[in-house]
Amino acid sequence: MATLQDALQTLSPIDAITVPQSPTDLETFLNTTFDTSQLLIDSIPLPAPDSLPTRPRSSTTTSIASSASEITLSSARPDSPPPDVSKLQKAWGKPLRLAAKDNPLGMSVYKLAGTDGKGAWFARRSVHCGLGFERWKRALQQEFPETMKIDGGPGVGNIRGIGGERCVECREAGGGKMEVYHLSAQFPGPTTPRDF
Repeated sequence: MATLQDALQTLSPIDAITVPQSPTDLETFLNTTFDTSQLLIDSIPLPAPDSLPTRPRSSTTTSIASSASEITLSSARPDSPPPDVSKLQKAWGKPLRLAAKDNPLGMSVYKLAGTDGKGAWFARRSVHCGLGFERWKRALQQEFPETMKIDGGPGVGNIRGIGGERCVECREAGGGKMEVYHLSAQFPGPTTPRDF
C-alpha cells in the first residue's frame, strides 16, 4: 500500500503530456486516480458519533434540506477501515483546535506536514443529513463554470476561496468526463491570490 504522502501526490500538478491520449489508457489513468482519491478520503479520520455538536432535526416527512440551515451533521459512520487504512488515519494526528466562531459546524480539521518541508496538507471530513449526493454533485460540477462567468483578475468570483480562470481541456472517458481547469485561489491573509 502506498504511504499517505505518496497518495497525496495524486493531488499535485502533472504535466499535460503525461495524461494518456487513448480512451482506454485515459480510463485506466482516471480509475487509478479515483482509487487513490478514495484512499485519501478513507485516510481522513471521522469524529466519533458521540462527539458531534448536533442540534435536533425537525420532525418532517422529508430528509431533504431546503436551506443550508437545515443541513446537519450525521452520526452515520462507515464500517471500521482495514488495518492499513487505520495506519493512514493515525498519520493525520489529532485535530487542530479551532475557535467555535471559525468552525460553526464543529468539524474536525487535520494538518499533515508536507515532505518538501515548505507546506502542509489540511483535511476535513464530515457526513451530513439533508444534502443528497446528486444535489451535491450537481452543485460541484457547476462551481468552476460559475466562477468563470465573472470578469476580473485572479480570485474574483471564487466560491469557497477557489475558482476557475478557464477550462483547459474537456474529454469523455469510460462513461465519464474529464475537465481540466486553470484555477486560482485566495487563501486567508497574509497571502495573495495564486494560480495553479
